[in-house]
Order: sequence, then C-alpha cells, then structure tokens
Amino acid sequence: MEFPIEVLKDSKNREKLLKVIGYQVCDNCLGRQFGMLGHGMTNSDRGKILRKFAVKSLKLKSKKPETCSLCKNFFSQEITKVAKQISNKLKKIEFETFLVGSIVANELERKQEDLWEKIGIDDVEPIKSEINREVGKLVEKLTKKKFDLKTPDVTILFDMNTGNIRLQVRSLYISGKYQKLARGIPQTKWICSNCKGKGCIECGGEGKLYKNSIQEIIEKPLLVATKSKKSSFHGCIAANTRILLNECTLDIGKLQNCWNGHEVITFDTEKNEIKSSKIADFMEFNAADLGLKIYEITTKETGRKITVTEEHPFFTQKGMIPVRKIKNGWKVAIYPYESLIYQEIKDRIIINENDIINVIKKYVTTSHTWKIIKELRERGLLPLNSKNKNLHVLARIVAFLFGDGTVRLSRKRDVGLEFYGEKRDLNNIALDIKNLGFKTSWKTTVPRKSIVEDFYGKQKIIEGKRRQKVLLCYSKSLWSLLVALGAPVGNKVIKKFRIPDWVKKIEGLSVKKEFLASLLGTEIDTPRLDKRKYNKKSFNTPRFSINKEESLVKNGLEFIEDLNDLLKEFCVYTLKPRLIPYTTRKDRTKTIKICLDFSNNFENLLHLWGKIGFRYANKKDTMARYAYEYLSMKKYVVDIRKDLYKKSLELKKMGLTPVQIHRKFNNSFVSYKDLALWLSPKKHRFQHIKIPNDFPEFTIWKKVAIKNLKNGLTWETVKNINEVNSSKVYDLSTQDSAHTFFANGFLVSNSGREDIDARNLDWRPFVIELVKPEKRKFNLKDLEKKINKSKKVKVQRLAFAKEGKQLIHELKAEKSEKTYLAEVEFKNPIDKKLLKNLKSLTKEPIMQKTPLRVIHRRADILRKRWVKRISWKLVGNKKIQFKIRTESGTYIKELITGDEGRTNPNVSDILKNKVKKINLDVVKIHTKIK
Repeated sequence: MEFPIEVLKDSKNREKLLKVIGYQVCDNCLGRQFGMLGHGMTNSDRGKILRKFAVKSLKLKSKKPETCSLCKNFFSQEITKVAKQISNKLKKIEFETFLVGSIVANELERKQEDLWEKIGIDDVEPIKSEINREVGKLVEKLTKKKFDLKTPDVTILFDMNTGNIRLQVRSLYISGKYQKLARGIPQTKWICSNCKGKGCIECGGEGKLYKNSIQEIIEKPLLVATKSKKSSFHGCIAANTRILLNECTLDIGKLQNCWNGHEVITFDTEKNEIKSSKIADFMEFNAADLGLKIYEITTKETGRKITVTEEHPFFTQKGMIPVRKIKNGWKVAIYPYESLIYQEIKDRIIINENDIINVIKKYVTTSHTWKIIKELRERGLLPLNSKNKNLHVLARIVAFLFGDGTVRLSRKRDVGLEFYGEKRDLNNIALDIKNLGFKTSWKTTVPRKSIVEDFYGKQKIIEGKRRQKVLLCYSKSLWSLLVALGAPVGNKVIKKFRIPDWVKKIEGLSVKKEFLASLLGTEIDTPRLDKRKYNKKSFNTPRFSINKEESLVKNGLEFIEDLNDLLKEFCVYTLKPRLIPYTTRKDRTKTIKICLDFSNNFENLLHLWGKIGFRYANKKDTMARYAYEYLSMKKYVVDIRKDLYKKSLELKKMGLTPVQIHRKFNNSFVSYKDLALWLSPKKHRFQHIKIPNDFPEFTIWKKVAIKNLKNGLTWETVKNINEVNSSKVYDLSTQDSAHTFFANGFLVSNSGREDIDARNLDWRPFVIELVKPEKRKFNLKDLEKKINKSKKVKVQRLAFAKEGKQLIHELKAEKSEKTYLAEVEFKNPIDKKLLKNLKSLTKEPIMQKTPLRVIHRRADILRKRWVKRISWKLVGNKKIQFKIRTESGTYIKELITGDEGRTNPNVSDILKNKVKKINLDVVKIHTKIK
C-alpha cells in the first residue's frame, strides 16, 4: 500500500514534516512520526517517501543525516547485531514461538518526548513498538520461529541502557494421572525447618523431613528431559508487600537475601495468639512463568491494599480461603499496625570484655570474671555488636528494668533480676531470657498492707488485693551484661540514670522501637476513651510518669528529655512535663512525680500506637491495636471528606448547585447537610473537617470488628478485587506450625500439606508445571516407564497440556466424591449387634468441626457433610474393613474416630469402641475430569 500523500496537503502536516526533517532524523525515525498513516509498509519506506516529497514539493534540501539525532543509527547499524545476539542466546532453548520486548534508552526516551512536544503525537508510533517489531522480524528470519503476541514460549527482553538480553521462558505443563502405592510419602517436598535444606542431624543430612515425595518422584525424569531447574505451583504475593517481622516491616522482595536472619509475626489460630516464628523457606517466582492471575484487594474501612496471586489463602470468617474465591463484602482478618521500615545497621561494638570487667569490679568483685566472660561468649553475647540477633531482645529487657523490674544488688554482693507484671507478660520475658540461654524461676508475693504518707505528710493505707507472680533470674552473667547496657542498679527513685547512649546513637529505628515499646508498656496508660460523658469517639491523652526523690528531679527531667528525643524519631510529640508532689519516704525525703502528657492529635496517637505499640504488656498492646484501627478509619474518612471538600469548591465555581454536587459525589461519607455547610458564605475551614456524625462509636464498632478474634486482630470488609499486572511474586513458609504471616496487615497463609499416611489406589488427575524449560520435545511414554520404576508412584496418560493453567484451576475447583477403604483396629472386641446401627450414618448429615490435626492452620468452623454409602466386613474380633463413599471435603479419619467429639455422628461412638489404628486407602475418585 502506498503512503497517502494527499494528507500532506494539510498545512499542519506539512509543517510537522518540516519540523521533523529539521530534527536531523533517519528514515525510520522520520516515518515513525507518521506511523499511523499508510499501512503495509515499514517506517523506513514511509520515511523515504516523506523525504522525497519534501525535496520535490516543498523545495526542501533534505539529505539523510550521517547520524540520526534520535536513535543514533540504531535501525541502520545496531539492530542486526542485537537480533544476532538474541538468536545466539536462543540456541540453548527449544521453542516454537517468541515475543520481543525492550527497555528504551533513557536519552532516546527523553529526545522522543522533546520531539513530540514540538510536533504533537497525532499519527505517531512510539519507538519502543518499532524496535520490538523490527527486532522480532530479524529474529524470525534468523531462528525460523514464529512471532507470537498472545502465548509465546519465550519472551525476550532487550535493555538498550545496559545491552542485557533477558529470556523469560514460559512454563511447560504436563498433565496425567497418578496412583500413590506406598504410605509415608507426602504429595510435595517438605524442607527441613531446622537447616533450611542444607542438611543437619535432625533430617539426617537430607535437608528434608521425608526422603521422597510424589512430586519429586514424578518430576525427576521430567526435569532431566526438559532441563528445568524446578517444578512448582504456589500462591504468592507481590514484591512491594510489607511483611511484619518481629521488630519491623520489610518488603518481601527485600527478604530474598536475608530471610534466614529474620523472624516473622505469626498467628496461631488454635491458641488464638500472636507469636514470632523463624522463616523456614523463601520462594521467588515469575507470575508469567506460573501462569497465575494477579489480584489487588482493597478494603472498605481503611483503603488497605495488597497484591497477590489468585491461589494465596486469606483468613476470612469462613476460614483460610484462596483469593479467587473471595468476594466483595467478605470480611478478612487484619492486624493493625503502622509500617516501620527495616533499616540496615552499621556493624559496631556496643559492649566488649572490658565493659563487663568494669561492671564486675564495681559491683561484684568476688565473682569469677573469666567464667562470666566465657559464658557470655558461648551464648554469642560477647562482644555484643549492633548486628547481634539478640540486641532487640536485650533492648526490651533493659527497658523493662527501667520500669516494672529491679536490678538487685545486696550487701553481700549477691545479684538478681526481678520482673513484675501480668503472668502472660512475664512468660514472654521468661521465654526471651531462655532464648538468650539463661534460666529463670518464680516466686509468689503475699498481699501486704502498708501505711504511706503523701508529699504533705497525710497517711493512707495501701492493701494488696491478690497474690502476685514475680519472675526471677539469678544469672551473674546476664546481670553483668544488662548493667553494662545501662540497666539501673537498685532503687530507681533515689538513683541517677539516663537512657543509655547506645540506644540513642544506634542507626535505624527497630532497636529504639523495642526499647520504647517495653518502657512505655510499663509506665504509660492503657488506651481508653475520653472520660467526657458524650464523647465516645475520642481517646484520653496518654500519660507517662516516673517518680524521683526531690534532689534528683533534674535528672528525672533529663531522662524525660532523652525519651522525648527518641519519640520524635517516630513522629510522636509530647507536651511540657508536669511536676506533681507525690510521697514522703521512710527516710523522710520527699518524692516528685514527673508526668509527660502526649499530644492528643489523632495522627500523633496513630504513630504512638501504630509504629511503637507496647512490649511485655499484652492487654495494653491489644487495646492499642483496636485504637489504632479505629483511628485509621477516622483518618481515612476525614481524608476522603477533605478531598471531596476541595472538589465541591471547584464544582461550585463551575456553576453546580449543592444538590447537583451531592448527586455527583454519591458518597456515604458526605451528606447534603455537610455540603451545604461547606459551600455556605461563612467559608468552612479545611482543617476543621471531621468525621461525619453517624461515624460509629468506638465500643459499638469494636464489638462487631473483633467478633471471634483476639489479641488485636480485627475484621475489615473487602471493597474491591481487581485483576492487575505484576511480574515477580514471592512466598515464604514458617517454621511454626501455624503457617501464617501478616502481609500489609492481612493475615495470610502459605501452602498447606496433604496427609502422608493414606494410599491412593485410583488414578488421580494432576498437572505438573516445569519452570523455565530448555527442552519442549521428548517422548512422554519413555518418561512414564522411568517414573513407574519407583514402585511407590505410578503414572499414566502423560500429555502436554497447552491449557495447563486452566486445567490446574479445574482440578482445584472440582469437588469430587471419593470412596475409601479403611482397615480399622479397635481397642476392644467388636459388639456385632451394634454393626447394623452404622447404616444410620447415611441417613443424617455428618457435622464436623475442623479436626484437631489441622486446626492450627484452618478456621475452627462447623461443616455439614454426607456419607453416600457404607459397607463393612469383619476381619478379626477387633478389626473391620470399611468401604465408605463420602461427599467432597469429608474428614474420613475423624468420621471413624470422632476426633474427641468434634465429628458427630461417628463410627467409634456408634460401636461404643475406641479406635486404635487406621490404614486408609482412596480406592475411587469420582471425577469428571478425563
């Protein structure tokens, strides 16, 4: 097709042509500026025609420049080299189709935009499109393979800035059916959590908990044939998703090289408690390779977002559910906190041997100095540097000793550490001390009655109401280390102390956060609502206080100043300290209470309760989570209202009435009354915009938001689930049996495991995905024979699955009935008269609560299931062989044992006999998938 020269009769197009030619460009870059005109030709051909027209008709002296000012002769000199480099790289890979993508050089991108500013963008084709197309044509000629825009076997990414060529190889899917002929092998590989796959005593040097798995048996010959490095199918999350670690948050993508040095916060659904866990494994995948859809979830209450793959499980009111099954309006579990980004800390010594020796010389001269130093060395606590993994624990223990702890030192130079508080909080301190390598003990204090005098001499009686548990530690080594770190020795009211210099000077915020969270946990008020009768949507001003003997008030104020400096690093601000006369001591000296009030601005409270929170103060921290979530909701609503306020003023200037603006907004956060007030002549102030009057009161909101949740978790409502584009995705697994972690505040789970002690004697459909294969053509019949030599797993009907991703979805979505053969041994002889009662199992629904064996990773809910058929045969006076067909999702073991009353009715109760042993086989899967 010829170029439509008639379009150049338009003066604007002629002017555009003159400007482009004046830019000194090659034929490709000239033709591309008119790329939408005249199809069926290259930009080079188009450029030649345009240049010829400029010379003939416009009488312009237009010579093709030696060097194109735009592409620097990429299309005439470089493009062939790039195509050859790509074809050479592709020689290692077997493929039929490909797609070319490019990253345009930064300078070229800038020059292209400069040119567009001068000529406009009508009829222009971007240079990136031409590079991809023209390189693709050359690669097609060199490799004799096809260019494919939809599902290419290989996607080639060429970076003009660096010259790098990256290949993204599409996964190869192979479908088939398998039988599991042996017990004791899991479906997928179980990496040893102790050594993370490296090999240790616990796993016998294997790096795995089980020597083999169905996946490994099937994948071994397939990996050899395809030259793939792995086979996998996972639910994953996007690279910029923040994971809640034990001391801060970190984008999951940045965990790649340091995951085994961190612990994540996890939630045990069985015990309903928050705890920390080491990371067992970390995985990185390419979403395109996995063939997975990516979704972005947004919540209604706070606008919280997360990007995840369709298979990733979220904790909902219906249990752990993959994203693809979650719908708008569902509730998902959230752990409210404000991200504190992990920062790398420079490695420097905080405590050395001389520091410990000085402490011993000053306080406990009779101690065996080198024995203490040796013990601290063995526990990895000496020398103590800023990158020591125990520094966060030590920081919060030292801080606790500034508040509700005591560093004891008797006249006989005996030492001890005492910690006071709630039993649960003290248990957490005991666990931390145990992890450091030291022992603790307990004592119980008897309630005492004492008479004290206030500052002015007036007496009052103080009487204890209950016995109190006290945590003790008598280790001289730990005592010496904590004192060297700045823990105050003796009575803090009459001793001078400041916040330790090492805490103030250490880089990053994570250690400072641990120190502050523990200190505030001992001395600050629990978050609570405003005392005023009609204000049920605001919180009281938090208050921190310490007591000092009159002569040490200056030192107390210096301590408060140190505290203020630390708080400011977290954007937390306070008011001027207040001095309050307090008590008269036995030695007749008087004490002063120094009070520090926090600013009640709700953004200040968000930073206090969200960024810092509390340690060793579970009740306070739980309430802080709820308060933080409530305030986050308020801020979200206020921000929306402020944005609508600005828009309403703009619409008013355009002539719209308040009624029209209100209809246009259609927003539940803004009423017509609000709009009328904003647009009134009195000019409502932007900074005075607050939450609407119908915003729920805290106590009413809390009752609904935390239903069936504990320890600070709340429910948020899914507002939108939208499919988005993403590239790399990640997943991690935890050593803790809960298998959960928090991503952007959402409670999610990593992949679960199937039972290993049941055989599968029917043919179960499967799809295995081979990641980044170099070979795509081989004889599947030969591979079937190799796999079947294992005698543990048998496969048949191996086939290349072009629609592998779709088939995976079908397998996961299908709910097939199954027939089981169960050989059950009972503890006592079987009463044959009761056997006829087993037929009743098919006449009423089976009510099953989540089994005890999996409740740690699934919601404890009640399920209704049906037994379709049941038959039995006695094989001894204590053994029965059952054949049972059940609905999909029935827990068959629990149907037989009763699971301590969690499944009713059940075989054990009907036969009035406890189960000793079960051998279980799947003998038929009633699937529709061929």
